[in-house]
This record gives sequence, C-alpha cells and structure tokens, in this order.
Amino acid sequence: MLSLTDYVSHGLWLVPGWAKYDWLCHGLTTSLFGNLALHVGGEPSQVIARRIQLADSLGFPLKNWVCADQVHQTKIAQVTACHKGRGADNLETALAETDGLITNETGILLACFFADCVPLFFLVPERRIVGVGHAGWRGTAGQIAARMVESLVKIYELDPSQIHAAVGPSIGKCCYQVGSQVARQFSESVIEQRENGYYLDLKQANCLQLEASGIKPDRIHCSSICTCCGEQFFSYRRSGIEAGRMAAVIGINHTEM
Repeated sequence: MLSLTDYVSHGLWLVPGWAKYDWLCHGLTTSLFGNLALHVGGEPSQVIARRIQLADSLGFPLKNWVCADQVHQTKIAQVTACHKGRGADNLETALAETDGLITNETGILLACFFADCVPLFFLVPERRIVGVGHAGWRGTAGQIAARMVESLVKIYELDPSQIHAAVGPSIGKCCYQVGSQVARQFSESVIEQRENGYYLDLKQANCLQLEASGIKPDRIHCSSICTCCGEQFFSYRRSGIEAGRMAAVIGINHTEM
C-alpha cells in the first residue's frame, strides 16, 4: 500500500501514472487549499479567492471552469465551450441536477466537490477525452459509475476498454458505518457487518461497476486513502457541517497534439 506522500504533489492528489500526459490537468485538492465549495459555510468571496488561487496554479482561469450542481443522482452532462464559467463563481449557474461531467474540448476544467463521497476520474488518452463524477451512496446505488461509462461510450463512440478510470480518496469501509436501509441497497460483497452495525465499501462498489461496464481491471485505480481517517482531506463524517470541500478537477490543456 502506498503512503499519502506517494499520491500528493503540491497539495493535489494525482492518479498514479496519469502525470505522464502533459496535456492533462487533473487532481483532488487536499485541505491545504481550504474549502472550495460555494454551498457550505464561509463567505463566497473567500471561496472564490481560493478557487482563483487554484486556477492560477493549474493554468486554467476560473472563467473556464464548469461545475456540477451535485444532487446525489446520476445525471451526466456533456460539457462544451458554451458552458464555460457555469458554477465557477456563482452556485446558481452550476449545471443543474448534475453529478457527472465529460468533455473532449480543450481549455475547460471540469470540477466537482467532495468531503467523503467518491470522486470518479475518467480518461481516454488516445482520444483526449476526460470526465469527473460525484458518487455518494445514493449515486453509487444508482450506478453513476456505470452511467458515466455508458455516456462516454455513446457520446464519443468508444469501446469501454479504451477508458481509464480512477476512484479517488474518499471515506473507507473502515469508517463508513451505514444503516440497514442503506446496506440493503448494496451487494453483500461491499458490506461488512460488525457488532455495532454495517460498514459500506463505497470505493469497491464503484470499482465493481467500472469493471462490469467493460473497463479493464488494470486500467482502474482505486485509492487506498480514507478521507475520514486523517486531516489531509475534508470529511463530513469526521467534522459534520463544519467540513469544507475538496475540488476534484480534470481538463485538457492547450498543448499541441
């Protein structure tokens, strides 16, 4: 098992192996960047200032960000240049009722926000197609990982075997206790029953969906990092309503092909 320092560079968790694509910008922020979501506590102006700082460090101006509304459902949006700026500095303009974003256009940074839920990253290196998804327990039960793959395949005429995917840092089975009503919505293979209740392996549930959708197992990375166990990432389960949010971002920069 790799340590946290193996995954994090300059305050960003990176999918192992993906940094070799010089045209790709991606990562999950750590708590070093502070809260980056507009829908939780804090002055919006402070959140926007942090987003600008992150945008500058990534080389993607805030006006080129596109953010999802994130309602714990399974709607996927194909993002194009006409969407630039949606949700970047105003929550009301985020893509409504959307939990997944995909694009093949340069100069757009897709962004979703997390504090224990699973960030899903998608990459098709040969075609320069990217995506990001937000998978809480409801979205996972609704098969959002599979729906992301379906959308990529249908919209961009892909074979699932062309897709690379990553399940980023999120709450682990070690910490994610759920009630029986939630547990019943998942396969026994991702539920562990202990003396004090049920524990859900949300990461593994998403990995199984990705494999069942046709992505090759060696093209799926599943992070071992639990966001609830340490202070490097925000955690709603650990901190409650005081928890900030990390940003999961992915985009295609303007490097020539």
